[in-house]
Amino acid sequence: MSKIKDILDKILISFSTLLLVSMVVLSTWQVLSRYVFNISSPGTEELTRYMLIWFGLMTAAYVFGAKKHIGILFLREKFNPKTQLFIEKATDVIVLVTVAVLMVFGGIRIVMLTAAQTAAATGMSMGFVYAALPVSGICIILYTIHSLMSYKKPKEDREVIL
Repeated sequence: MSKIKDILDKILISFSTLLLVSMVVLSTWQVLSRYVFNISSPGTEELTRYMLIWFGLMTAAYVFGAKKHIGILFLREKFNPKTQLFIEKATDVIVLVTVAVLMVFGGIRIVMLTAAQTAAATGMSMGFVYAALPVSGICIILYTIHSLMSYKKPKEDREVIL
């Protein structure tokens, strides 16, 4: 499972980097074309907005997998180590179920409902835009499964939220 996590990390980092660079290039072009060349580029603003959605959700999935997300630890730290481990496992299970229901299954429903709709300027299917939800949800589920499997390892080998 660690190999899958490493591959997923590399994919998400590469994809997010590509999206970020593309957004910077498109935004720069939008400003230059509008204020320097007096040319309107309506599709670039829309495309940048959709890239931002994908960027936000993909980087959120990566940050979740790297355990760098915001966590409320002060309450958990008041318990003994055995209870802390139980809380960590319970949290992972709750995240797994919530993400599966809301992001994956709900996201697939939204994709199906919006697949026939097209964006005004680019003509892109809105289903593609909303596909970021189930894709990032699947990534978070894979990371959560990896986290749940790591509880079988000795504590010093596990990734723990700091």
